[in-house]
Amino acid sequence: MESRKNYKVNECYRNQAYLGIISLNLSTSLWAWKGTIDFDAGPHSLFTNRTFHTAAQAEDHMRQSAHQCIDNRLG
Repeated sequence: MESRKNYKVNECYRNQAYLGIISLNLSTSLWAWKGTIDFDAGPHSLFTNRTFHTAAQAEDHMRQSAHQCIDNRLG
């Protein structure tokens, strides 16, 4: 994945679909992410101000954040 400038991660956790966009900032060579969780009440946006040295680090952080948000919402 490191050779691409951005890509999507489309997954489910606890029967909740979520989508993440992992993107490379060409000027800094750092990775970031943003995402959306599709709750029944409507979409919920996620993002971070952090940047990461690798796409894998950004993707792992995005998954952790999505899972935590879903867990908090569903109890």
